[in-house]
Amino acid sequence: MAKPSRQSHHGFTLVEIAIVMVIIGLLLAGILNAQSILRNARTQDTIKAVNDLANAAQQFRDRYGNWPGVLQNAAASIPGLTATSCPGNTAGVITSTAESACASEELIRSGMLRGDAATPIRVGATVTLSITGNTAALVGFAGLPANWRNVLRIESIDCDIAIQLDRATDDGNTATGNFRTDTACAGQDQNVLVANAALRLN
Repeated sequence: MAKPSRQSHHGFTLVEIAIVMVIIGLLLAGILNAQSILRNARTQDTIKAVNDLANAAQQFRDRYGNWPGVLQNAAASIPGLTATSCPGNTAGVITSTAESACASEELIRSGMLRGDAATPIRVGATVTLSITGNTAALVGFAGLPANWRNVLRIESIDCDIAIQLDRATDDGNTATGNFRTDTACAGQDQNVLVANAALRLN
C-alpha cells in the first residue's frame, strides 16, 4: 500500500518578512525625506523672493525718489514703459490695480528685479507677489494698521511658510509687527492655507 505523498508548503519566514518591512520602511523614509527637502527649498525660494522684491522696491525709491507704481513721469526715466500705462500719482501710495501692475513692471524694466514685465511675479506655480497700497481691495484683506502705506502682498501660501517668512522678516507673529496674514496662524501648519499676507514697505 502506497503512502500518501506529503506536499511541502513553503511560507515566508519571520526573517524574510522583517527584511521586506525594513526595505519598505527605507523606501518610505526616502520619499518623505525628499518631500521635506523639496518643501524646504520652496519655502526658502519664497523667503528669498520676498526679500529681493522688498529690497528692490527700497532701491527704486532711493534712486528715483518715489515708490514703484507711483513714480510720476516714469516713462521718461525707465526705458520700455509707456506714459499712458504708468502715469504715477502725487500721493506716493498705490491706489489701483493698474499702479500695482506698474510697480512690478517698473522694477523689472529698471533692472532692479529679474522677471517678465508682462506677467505677475511668481514663486513656483502658486505664490504671487505684488506691491500694492494699503486698501482691503488691493491687499486682499482688511485690518492692516492705518499708518501702513505701501505693502508687499504675498498670495497663496500656508501657515508654515507664513511663520517662517515672518521670522525671516519680522517678529515671528503673523498678527503683530510689519508682517500680517489674513488667516490666524497658531503654528507652522502646512495644511492651513493663507490666501493673503502683507509685508509693510512704508
